[in-house]
Amino acid sequence: MRIATLISAIFLAGAASAAPNTQLVNSVQHNLNLFGFAEVDASTLSTRQIAALHMKLSSNATRFGLNGIRLRQDIKVILGWDAPVVKNN
Repeated sequence: MRIATLISAIFLAGAASAAPNTQLVNSVQHNLNLFGFAEVDASTLSTRQIAALHMKLSSNATRFGLNGIRLRQDIKVILGWDAPVVKNN
């Protein structure tokens, strides 16, 4: 019973640390290119950054206007290029 538990724990730990799917990385790279971040190589980003960028860029994102400015700012924060913006409500 202990061996089965150990094997399943090792398997789950490996799955949690797996690299992001190539198609997902390519999709993020395509969107980064559209938003003016072509110099970023998405394949070098962490899984956490890829996931965050995917969630941010796959929504109904617009490159224009105030929402586009905010989106580019959020991308910079995810990439670690800028400090997060603190919103005062």
